[in-house]
Amino acid sequence: MSSATSNLSSTHSVRTIAVLEECIEKLQFLGAIAPDVLSHRDELTAFVGGEISRIISTQRELENRYEKLITERGALKGLSNKTKYIAVQSEIQDVSHALRESTKSLCRNLKDNPNIAGNLVKIHRERTELIDILTSSIAELQESGNFDTLMSRVTSDKRSQEDQKEILRKERETAASVAQLDADLEAERSDHASIVSEQREEMAMLKEKLLSVRTEASVDVRFQRAEANANTGNILRSFRQVEAEMEAKIRELKEKLEVESTVNAESEKFLRKKQENLKAKLEEWNLKYDDDLEELTVKFNQLVKKREDNLEILVKLKKRRDQEIAEEKAKIAAEQAEKEAAAAAEKLSIKMDQAATYINAMVRRYLKRKAELAAAKGGKKGKKGGKKGKKK
Repeated sequence: MSSATSNLSSTHSVRTIAVLEECIEKLQFLGAIAPDVLSHRDELTAFVGGEISRIISTQRELENRYEKLITERGALKGLSNKTKYIAVQSEIQDVSHALRESTKSLCRNLKDNPNIAGNLVKIHRERTELIDILTSSIAELQESGNFDTLMSRVTSDKRSQEDQKEILRKERETAASVAQLDADLEAERSDHASIVSEQREEMAMLKEKLLSVRTEASVDVRFQRAEANANTGNILRSFRQVEAEMEAKIRELKEKLEVESTVNAESEKFLRKKQENLKAKLEEWNLKYDDDLEELTVKFNQLVKKREDNLEILVKLKKRRDQEIAEEKAKIAAEQAEKEAAAAAEKLSIKMDQAATYINAMVRRYLKRKAELAAAKGGKKGKKGGKKGKKK
């Protein structure tokens, strides 16, 4: 490749030009004798075309026959007599085999006898292109001493050949895969046929067993019928006995139901009367609660007022005592005044303690009474709710 990109010497250029010119002359000679081959093109095409047409016609007939047999097999599936169905199935297999052979023959003929006219035209076109490339190369050698056009064309053709080889390799792999799939399909068909045969044998055995069972059933039917009638009589008698016992239980339950209904009515009457009494007592207690509450409220207010008055008196006494202490000058008089004020304060404190004790006792009594009334109301409301639920 390095010699192709560099310029050739004049000697090498002359030799190369002579070789290329000789190639051009030979190619032109082949182009001159080509019409003799083209004169027999129509005869070859007619012979090959007739053979291929005959194979295609045969294949179409086989395809039509295969479709008809498939339709006929579908119509025979529901029949009890399988003889004709088996014959049609066998013929379908034969036609399918013949159809595969016809397809192989057609592919082989198309591969062995390609389009002669197209190939000749292609040869003529490629030969002309080669002559043009060689002429251009001679001109390049004469001008610059190199042949880049020829080298680029050779490189391109090599690349195309490699691509074609890759395509052929993939086609061979595809053909091998197809052949493997055909073999798998044939094996699957063989397995299916063996399974169908086994199923038919099993069906025949089952039919024989069914016939045997029917025969035995027809023999034993009278004995089984008599035995069944006897069993039916026994069961009927036992059912009647159970029915009588159940009727007695029903009567007993009805009597119990009437007693329970009477007791329930009396209980309901008693509970309603008790409910009315409790309601009256509740109203009475509510009125008493209101009266007691009002009375205790009045007493509480009086005690509060009395306490306030005592507080005012205490304030006045303190003021008076202060004035007396200020007026007194002598120590004896001051001590006497202090003793009197202490005695008065002690008396007032006792009264205030008594008043506070009384007030606290009244408040506790009031709060206790209020809590008892609230608890009584809550209990009565719960009882009313329970009794209403029972009544519903």
